[in-house]
Amino acid sequence: MSIERIAVIVLAVEVVVMVSARVGVERRHWAHAKGRGPAPQAGDDLTFVPAALYGIAAAAMAVGALAVSVEPTLGTLATVAMFGVLLPAFTANAVLRLSTRDGRRATPVLRGLAATVAAAGGLVSVGLI
Repeated sequence: MSIERIAVIVLAVEVVVMVSARVGVERRHWAHAKGRGPAPQAGDDLTFVPAALYGIAAAAMAVGALAVSVEPTLGTLATVAMFGVLLPAFTANAVLRLSTRDGRRATPVLRGLAATVAAAGGLVSVGLI
């Protein structure tokens, strides 16, 4: 299986995980609006990603880009930044949100899983170029 196919599969999985987390957050908001659940917390927003996850995804993306020797054009850098940093970091944050209510009570194992998701997404994103 080529790296391009792997990258597309990883991208599809990232989107599914992010949508699942978003639906879960919205479901909690709807339950609260109907008086059946606790108030939403500020940490429920999936775009509030810890800086460490961005750094892990960016470092993995840089390693992947060096291994494949990517030509540094503006379009290439924008594509890699979007699919190599933002999406893996958002997905890793979604993993934390799916496994805990707000991500703050995550165990070291879950934080390690989120870091692995960010690193894997950043590494294989080079295949999308």
